[in-house]
Amino acid sequence: MFIELTEIVAEGIGRLSNPERKIVVNVNKIQTFYADSTERTVIELRRSSIRVKETYDEVKELIQS
Repeated sequence: MFIELTEIVAEGIGRLSNPERKIVVNVNKIQTFYADSTERTVIELRRSSIRVKETYDEVKELIQS
């Protein structure tokens, strides 16, 4: 199953011109996820992490549905 999220671009040229982008994540590849200090959610994959605009509860609901 896949979920669509809004990634917060933190590095590179993209953060200046377009700081957000839509991404699709395979929920089977998610190792863990948690809320950060700015009410955003960090999703940990095997080799990387993604910071998304959606709240922890929104991500949790998407994964469980």
